[in-house]
Amino acid sequence: MKRKIVFVKKYDYGKGVFDLGDYIISYASSCHFGCEYCYLKYAKVPKKIVVYDNLEVLEKEIKELFSTSEEKRFYFNLGETTDAFLSEKHLSIIDKISEIIERNALVYKKQAILELRTKTENIFCYSLKKKENLIYVYAVSLLPEGVIKEFEKSTSSLEKRIATIKKAQELGFLIGLRFEPIILYPVLGITYEAVLTSLNNLISEYQKIFTKLKEILDLRFLSTISLGTLRLTKSQYKDLKERKSKLAFFEMVLCPDKKYRYSRPIRVFIYKNLIKKLKEIFDDKIIDKIYLTTEFPYIWKAVDLPLKKLIDFY
Repeated sequence: MKRKIVFVKKYDYGKGVFDLGDYIISYASSCHFGCEYCYLKYAKVPKKIVVYDNLEVLEKEIKELFSTSEEKRFYFNLGETTDAFLSEKHLSIIDKISEIIERNALVYKKQAILELRTKTENIFCYSLKKKENLIYVYAVSLLPEGVIKEFEKSTSSLEKRIATIKKAQELGFLIGLRFEPIILYPVLGITYEAVLTSLNNLISEYQKIFTKLKEILDLRFLSTISLGTLRLTKSQYKDLKERKSKLAFFEMVLCPDKKYRYSRPIRVFIYKNLIKKLKEIFDDKIIDKIYLTTEFPYIWKAVDLPLKKLIDFY
C-alpha cells in the first residue's frame, strides 16, 4: 500500500510540553493489540494493519531533512504508529528504511539513532540486519503484570518482555526502558488515604520490576529510561468515562496541550518515587539515563531532572 501523506515528521508534543526533538517515521499504521488507552483508536488511521511500501518517497523526505537541517544528529522513532516488532513484514520494511537512512547519513555527514519500540517477544522470532553506522535502541514497554492483563490484553507478558532484553543485548542493541504509560491502577477509593495507598502500591509494583531488571540488565547497553504517566485526548477521556473505564481516573485534569492527565501532585509523586527507587536499586548515576515523556518543564524541575533532548543521551 502507498502512503499518501508524509512519512517523516517531527513529533508534535503540544502546547507547553517539553520537546524531546525526535522524529516519527510512519512506515506502518495500526496493530492488533487493541490496548485500551491507545490513541490510534481515535485517530484517522486504517483500522486494518497496513505497511507502506513506497519508500522512494520516504528517501526523498530523508534527503530533504538531512540536506536542509543544521542538526548533526537525528533521533527517529519507528514505534509510534505501530509496534516495531509486530511482524516479519514490519522488520523487513525497517531494514529497508535503515538502509535509506544509513546511505543518506553518510552522504550528508549525519548521525542517526533508530528507536524500535515493542510490547512483544518477537525478537526471538524475527531478525533485523543491523547497519554498522546506525545506533539501534531496542525500546521495551514495561508495565506491571496486572496493568498489562487489564489494559494490554493481547500483548506479551511482563516476564516475556523482560526476557527479550537479554536477547537484545546479545544482538548488540542499546536498551531503552519505557515505563509508559504509567497507569494508576487499581484505585482503592476516592479519599486522600485511599489514593495515597493506591500510589504506594503502584510504586511497590514498579520496584519489583526494577529489581527483576537489575538481574539481567547489562548497564553498558542501557541508553535511556523514560517515565510518562497516562494521558488521554478529549475524545478518549469522554469515551472512556462514558464507558466507565478504569482508565478514566476521577482526578484527571485538562492540560494546555489539550490532554487529560493525573493532577500535578500525583504525577510528581509518581516520578519522584520511581526515580528514588531506581537510584536505590541501581545507583545514583542512573539519574543520567532518565527523562520524562510528554511532560511540562515545571514537572521536570519539580522532580530534579535537567531538560534534555533524546539526542543528548548519545
